[in-house]
Amino acid sequence: MLEPMESILAAGRLDHGRITIVPKPCSIAEIVETCSARQESIWRSHRFLLELDRIPQTIYGDRPALDQVFGNLFSNAVKYAPESPNVHVTGWQEGESVCNTVRDEGIGIDADDLPKMFQRYFRARSSTGIAGTGIGLNLVKQIVELHGGTIQVASSRGNGTTVTLRIPIGAETSDEMRVATG
Repeated sequence: MLEPMESILAAGRLDHGRITIVPKPCSIAEIVETCSARQESIWRSHRFLLELDRIPQTIYGDRPALDQVFGNLFSNAVKYAPESPNVHVTGWQEGESVCNTVRDEGIGIDADDLPKMFQRYFRARSSTGIAGTGIGLNLVKQIVELHGGTIQVASSRGNGTTVTLRIPIGAETSDEMRVATG
């Protein structure tokens, strides 16, 4: 119940230009480990298989915002894969970016719905009967973009979903504050 409320409040702050990203040194590995442990304590039926040894130790990012990103992605991976207990999380460095994939083996998404996945309030046809607001992925995308990064989703119905994030490592954004303008 708390996650949907936090997403709604954060979406409202984004709409009014009140989300500020303050990049500071942080560890993506630590954020991923904390978020996966939180999800495993809520959903004892699922395991997060982490492969994080190829990511940089430190990046410049807003830890609370990135916690919200991974928390949402992990929650979705569990919700949309009720019969598939493994969630695969892989991280690596690619040039000046840290990349992460979150892959589930769940219900997947119809090809026609993929281009709309980051639109606010959009829910894929495959999500019928699964609780959600349609706000989470839109919020995740905006936070990733405020960090100067990108997000992609790949999926097919019945074959799970893979979400890939690319976030700049660089200190050059550490002196800036990025503010959502809605």
